[in-house]
Amino acid sequence: MPVFISYTNFDIRLFTCVCSLVGWLVCSNTVPASGTASSAFLGKLLVVPMDGSHWVGVKALAQEMGRRGHRVTVVIPEVSIRMGPGKHYETVTYPVPYDKAYVDSVMASHIDVIKKTAQSFTEKIKNRFAQIQKITSLIHTGAESLLFNDSLISHLAQQGFDAVLTDPMVPTGSLVAWKLGLPTINLLRGIPCFMDVKSAGCPSPPSYVPRFFTGYTDKMSFKERTVNTLVALLEPLMCRLLYWHFDNIAYQFLGEEVGIAEVLSESAIWLMRTDPILEFPRPLMPNMVPVGGINCNVRNPLPEVRPV
Repeated sequence: MPVFISYTNFDIRLFTCVCSLVGWLVCSNTVPASGTASSAFLGKLLVVPMDGSHWVGVKALAQEMGRRGHRVTVVIPEVSIRMGPGKHYETVTYPVPYDKAYVDSVMASHIDVIKKTAQSFTEKIKNRFAQIQKITSLIHTGAESLLFNDSLISHLAQQGFDAVLTDPMVPTGSLVAWKLGLPTINLLRGIPCFMDVKSAGCPSPPSYVPRFFTGYTDKMSFKERTVNTLVALLEPLMCRLLYWHFDNIAYQFLGEEVGIAEVLSESAIWLMRTDPILEFPRPLMPNMVPVGGINCNVRNPLPEVRPV
């Protein structure tokens, strides 16, 4: 059933500010003067990022928001893969019960699993499952270290933030936003079980919207559409398998019977790291904005070609 979202004046100002900034990041070839803002609205942005490659796009947006005069605070664990301080935002760190050596060992084992080896099919499945368990355990431990750090959550609640920027693939930031009563800006490529699409109230007909892992396009045969529909019917089960632990964390952290899907349904803006040129046709809601290329470096314009 579609989710209907009502917007306040603040939501509209926030949407305009962020979208204008995103448009500049994607399309601009020139850099405006440092410290200038894209609009008269200067606010406080809380950033709760996801580690790894997901950090790249969030960092680019956080850096530019800070450079334009907004106060940006990034909350990161003391030990991470890529995340760290930046020039135009301040960082707040929280302790985690693991060290850098453990994180490195988890990532090294991940690389070993994806390498082509002479293992049997059952051994590959066993190793892949063990690796997924290691990574999810690391993610859940990091999330719990932040969410159940009462002094940190209390400190964040007192800062008067206007919004939260996060990657909902790991919904830690979404839970913080719900707890603090703040609008959420999501920056993501997509969630494999289409939870992002469903939470945004966006239709995704399996007749022409290919599902993850199928390898199909929008042009499908009857057999492919049948398989695609079956995969779509299994998506709720996949979401349950992916997020059941976070559902339990949500119950404990928020103190109410609410799951991750409901938390994500309250998101104000969905910045989708996709591009219509590279994607197959699919519906989008008004608050779903394609921002493919947002983490690409701004290049100098090509020189003019003068006739000889």
